[in-house]
Amino acid sequence: MTTRLLLFLAALLALAPTSARADDVPSDRYAEQGKSDKVSLRVMVVHATSNGNKIDPRLQNLTKYLSHLKYTSYELLQTHTAELGANGKQSFAIEGGLKVTIELLAKEEAKVRMRVVMARGAEKLLDTTVSMNRNATIIVAGPKYQGGILVLPLTARY
Repeated sequence: MTTRLLLFLAALLALAPTSARADDVPSDRYAEQGKSDKVSLRVMVVHATSNGNKIDPRLQNLTKYLSHLKYTSYELLQTHTAELGANGKQSFAIEGGLKVTIELLAKEEAKVRMRVVMARGAEKLLDTTVSMNRNATIIVAGPKYQGGILVLPLTARY
């Protein structure tokens, strides 16, 4: 069985806050992080289905990006965080028996480049390199999971 994965990069932003949110870190911390080689990584695991029209309130700042998908309901299942240094790597076990590994390849003033690998056991479902703006979020969507798919918003802040 082949699992198709889609990587949505097009419309996906620098989710720099336009208003204060409880989960935001003060901007002076971002400035401090920019002076080090560290990148704060957040990986959310979202179950997207077409069962109803419910959007988890913790995903409100992502709804305009999730609306590009064909699903109508989004539930946040997990959130993982890590601090990655130069060539740092972090793995997360997620729903569906999957493992996601993020590796920091390069950090520049305005962009970060990371390798994203998603696997189920020895089977690699996704192995790609992404480049994203500073303090931005991209969305990796797929594979199938319980009548829908798993969606992974990845945020890198520094």
